[in-house]
Amino acid sequence: MFKSHYGMIVTVVLSIMMGIIMALVAVMVDGLAFNFSNVFKIWAMITLVILLVSIFIPYKKWGEKSAAGLRLKEGTLAFKLASAIIPTLILNSFITVIVSAANILYNEAIPQIMQSTVLLEGILHDWPIMLVISYFAAFLSEAAGKSVAGRYAEI
Repeated sequence: MFKSHYGMIVTVVLSIMMGIIMALVAVMVDGLAFNFSNVFKIWAMITLVILLVSIFIPYKKWGEKSAAGLRLKEGTLAFKLASAIIPTLILNSFITVIVSAANILYNEAIPQIMQSTVLLEGILHDWPIMLVISYFAAFLSEAAGKSVAGRYAEI
């Protein structure tokens, strides 16, 4: 992420866009009240998780190596689709676990003895749904990030 100004812009825009898309879907999927407070809180958490994971885990490089390992030619649609699987798995897993934990653990509305069970149920419910959403949202978000970076950064 920090190797180029271009890469940082792409990552920041991707984080913000994926955050809002996934927050809106999470509010609907989990049956939460659709209000600014809920959407903003979840959006902020998802955006922060994506940014932090992007700093420490080279998931994009791992995805590209896995697609190359499948002998897919870089630049093809198959390569792009395959190389997005590992980043999606990593980001979605971190997002689902951390955001669920932040909303469930130490929540006074959920008895403490039930919080672990509710957390596990929430993760199992949300992870597959959000995996599909994040996979497709990543393509849109990355395209927007590249567009913004192309205007404001030197490659």
